[in-house]
Amino acid sequence: MKNKNGYIAFSGIALLLVMAIACMPDPLPVKGLPTVKQQIVVSTQIIPDESLVVLLTKSFSALDADSDTDPEELLNEIGVNDAQVTVSGPAGTYRLNFLRFGFYGGINIPFEPGETYTLTVKSLSLGDVQATTTVQSQITFDQIDASLYFNGFDDTLAQVTYQFNDPPNKNYYMINVQEVEQEDIIQNAINPNAYTKIMTDEDFQGQNFGETFRVFPREYEPGDTIAVTLSNISSEYYDFIEKRIDNRYSFIEFLGEPVNYPSNVVGGKGFFNLYIPDIRFFVLEE
Repeated sequence: MKNKNGYIAFSGIALLLVMAIACMPDPLPVKGLPTVKQQIVVSTQIIPDESLVVLLTKSFSALDADSDTDPEELLNEIGVNDAQVTVSGPAGTYRLNFLRFGFYGGINIPFEPGETYTLTVKSLSLGDVQATTTVQSQITFDQIDASLYFNGFDDTLAQVTYQFNDPPNKNYYMINVQEVEQEDIIQNAINPNAYTKIMTDEDFQGQNFGETFRVFPREYEPGDTIAVTLSNISSEYYDFIEKRIDNRYSFIEFLGEPVNYPSNVVGGKGFFNLYIPDIRFFVLEE
C-alpha cells in the first residue's frame, strides 16, 4: 500500500465532484405525477487548507434522468450558476467565487472549531436560501492501513484497518471509502461505488477506538486508488446521513430526490456542513 499524500488540497474538490455527480437514477415507469417546484440543493466541504467549496444544484425528479444521462451534462444543466454566495462568521463575511457546474469556492477563510457560521445564497432564478452551522473539530487517524482482501468466493474487497482517539465530549463520525480516478474524475464518477458508514462514540467515548472493516459491494483490483476519510460530523448531519442510508444504497445520491430528508437549509434542501475530513490515499496492492 502506498499512502498518497501529494494531492490533499485537490482531493476536497475532486471528491465533492465525484459525490455530486455520481449516481444517475434509473427511469421510473410512472406518468401523471405533479411537477415539484425546484429548490436549491446545498452541499459543502471544507478543504484542509481553509478553503471552502459549495455546490448548488436545482432539485429534480428521478424521472428527469435515465441510464443514458451524461453526468457532466446533467450537472451542467442543474447547477445553479447565477448565485451570489457568502459565508459570515465571527471574523467577517466572505464572498465565494463561481467556479463551474454550480461550484463556488473561497480560500483563506478562518474557520474556528466551535464557532457558528451562516451561508447565504441569493440566486436570480431560484431565490434565496440560508443555513447556519457550527464548525466541528477535526479528528484524525492515529493509524490506518488499506489492503486487498480475498473472501474465498472470487470477490476481492478493500479492507481498511484504523485507529483514532475519541475526545471526551459526545461525537458523531462518518467514514467514507471512495475509489479515485486521478486522470478522469468525471468518468470515474459515473460508477464510483462509494462506501459510507456512520457511528457514534457511545461505546468508546473518550477512548482510543479501532476496527477493521471490508468495503461492500465493490470488487477491487490491484492498482486501484482509494480515498479513506474520517469526519467528525454534527448530530444533525448524522441524522441526515442515517436517513439517506436507510432509504438508498448510497448517501451520495443527494441530487433532488423525492424524499424529505432532514435539512438545515432554510428555503431549500441539502445540508450546510463545516467539518474537516482527514483524507488518506492508498494504492491497493496484492
